[in-house]
Amino acid sequence: MRKKRLHPYEARVLATLRRRRLLGPEDHALVALSAGPDSTALVAALAALRDTGHLRAVSALHVDHGLRPEVDADAAAAAEACERLGVAFASVRVVVGAGNVQAAARRARYAALRAEATRVGATRIATGHTRSDQAETVLFRLLRGAGARGLGGIPPRRGIVVRPLIDRAREEGLAYLDARRLRWRDDPTNASPRFTRNRIRHEVLPALRAVAPAAERSLARAADLARSDDRALEARARVRAGDETGITVAALASQPDAVRRRIVRRLWRNAGGGRALGRERVDAVLALLRRGRPGRATLRGGLEARCRYGRLEIVRGAPPDADVAEIEVPGPGRYAVPERGIAVEVVAARADAVSWPLALRTRRPGDRFRPDGGCGAKKLKGWLIDRKVPREARDGLLLLARGRDVVAIADLGAVAEGLGPAGAGLVVRVGAAL
Repeated sequence: MRKKRLHPYEARVLATLRRRRLLGPEDHALVALSAGPDSTALVAALAALRDTGHLRAVSALHVDHGLRPEVDADAAAAAEACERLGVAFASVRVVVGAGNVQAAARRARYAALRAEATRVGATRIATGHTRSDQAETVLFRLLRGAGARGLGGIPPRRGIVVRPLIDRAREEGLAYLDARRLRWRDDPTNASPRFTRNRIRHEVLPALRAVAPAAERSLARAADLARSDDRALEARARVRAGDETGITVAALASQPDAVRRRIVRRLWRNAGGGRALGRERVDAVLALLRRGRPGRATLRGGLEARCRYGRLEIVRGAPPDADVAEIEVPGPGRYAVPERGIAVEVVAARADAVSWPLALRTRRPGDRFRPDGGCGAKKLKGWLIDRKVPREARDGLLLLARGRDVVAIADLGAVAEGLGPAGAGLVVRVGAAL
């Protein structure tokens, strides 16, 4: 039997699949089908590749975001194309959340696509992003001052999502649809000048092509190069940071700025901060290195960067400690601290050497004590700094004090021994929970 011959457009799409390793003969591709020209050209090309043994299966999902009145006609056109191509078709309605409508619609769309991929057993989700989309994205991000990561544009593959048309111009797809006599529908919002991307598409790119006819191809090639550079820099940052949430200041300072920024973002992700940390926040973290003294920078999601004792860490900010009402301590014994759900035990080898009563409380400005029973009083703050007690922990420490004179630190356990009057053998420690 004579093997079906591929249309030139289909052959070029196949070349992209092989060169970029997007899809293979064992894959089942689920196409995100809007009924627009790009996604319609995609489903038709992949159906042809399926028919020639280059793919195992192709199915399609149309997502109704509930944002346009023409959606029923779009779904009908998508279903018609799939019926003609022998592609399994489904349509689903999603609820778009509040906030940025475009971002919320995208999240809802990809959630629906992943659910459908699981239902039909698809190994990849294919979207209709073209080389033209890539060029527009690079220009859009360039105008926002993006670095190598942003200028890498649309990745040909991210997880199970692939872009088989990423090397093809939009005009090529239109010519292919015309040759195949396939019907498609256009989204009227694509012509609205109120969206920056549309103005880039209809005004900026045509002006660039007038100066350099290969502008679109050159921008797409620049995106490939930027992604390659970003991968190399990210790999170097990964070696330095690994899965840790902290790094020594010396190790970070020894790296070039491009790697330092990626290390900070990697520490952020390792700490549970998600994918994106904006440039301004990264700059705020790196500014801590130049201070020459301990400091912190508040980030998103309850995280913060802390630079102290020669180390930068990104950690979850400690919640404020529960207020503790001052507790009178008339002598040795066990004293409940209800706000903390604990008890503090006070022991004295020679109770008569201590001037009772004392008070159990948290730190106050001006607190001082005589370390190890010595004669000289020292500020408690300085003593804690010398022993590298984290700043966020200092205000919550439970102290045994007489006025401003601290004689023991309950939270530090054994270190409190000997802080009281000479010869008293005073020990204060946190006991079992209440």
